[in-house]
Amino acid sequence: MAEKSVQKIPKPQLRGLLTSSVKFHLPMALTLSAVTTVLFKIFWVDSRKAKYAEFYKNYDAEKDFERMRKAGVFKSC
Repeated sequence: MAEKSVQKIPKPQLRGLLTSSVKFHLPMALTLSAVTTVLFKIFWVDSRKAKYAEFYKNYDAEKDFERMRKAGVFKSC
């Protein structure tokens, strides 16, 4: 007869399952949120600030107002 190797199934964790799960998932969630925040700031916020600074460096409000006034945008001017 052929011998069968019998493997025992490990007992399930009945106590402290939430604690062990939180110990694993909380640091991972905090790390991912910190990385996402830094990447968002670098690639989105800083680039938009640079674009706005570039726009307002050359922007003349009086010239823009005169252009819109001549185009008939304003009814009272």
